Amino acid sequence: MIGVNGSGKTTTSAKLAWKLKEDGKTVTLAACDTFRAAAVEQLKAWATRLELEIVASHTGADSAAVAFDAWQAANSRGRDYLIVDTAGRLHTKSNLMEELAKIRRVLQKNDPTAPQHRWLVVDGSLGSNSIEQAKVFHQSFGLTGLVVTKLDGTSRGGALVGIYRQLKLPIYFLGLGEKAEDLQPFSIDNYVKAIFGLEG
Repeated sequence: MIGVNGSGKTTTSAKLAWKLKEDGKTVTLAACDTFRAAAVEQLKAWATRLELEIVASHTGADSAAVAFDAWQAANSRGRDYLIVDTAGRLHTKSNLMEELAKIRRVLQKNDPTAPQHRWLVVDGSLGSNSIEQAKVFHQSFGLTGLVVTKLDGTSRGGALVGIYRQLKLPIYFLGLGEKAEDLQPFSIDNYVKAIFGLEG
């Protein structure tokens, strides 16, 4: 899971893990946002509340080392999914972009095809700024999909049209609120209705 600070990446990681668990899958969360103060604690709190398995260290720990340990743990326990919550970063911060690349290299030591998915979590209220972010992340890491959050207020996520037009990335989930069940699979029909205010 990739994205800038404040996009809702950590909560989305937990909600996605819960959704997979509800679908009968086994999941491990990796708390690799070791850069932001309290991010590890935030993910731990979600994991406790939703009874999710988590591998974590402390703020300031080497995020790639946490990712490596989490992969080993998930693999040895035969888990279906490992969800890696990475540090929120601006696409202009080269040190944090390099940290992402390091996490990918470490995962590939265990599995050359990892990470199988590279999803960008986008704040749906940001508009055109999200398109620039998505472009840079896509160029650097070859994104495989999007999760769009914060669509519970007045924002309709109109930037999705622009992002999709330019990047042709699939949109997998929408974040519609704070509760775990508020992460909903993306439906083009429902989205069009919401954007244009159509009913039924």
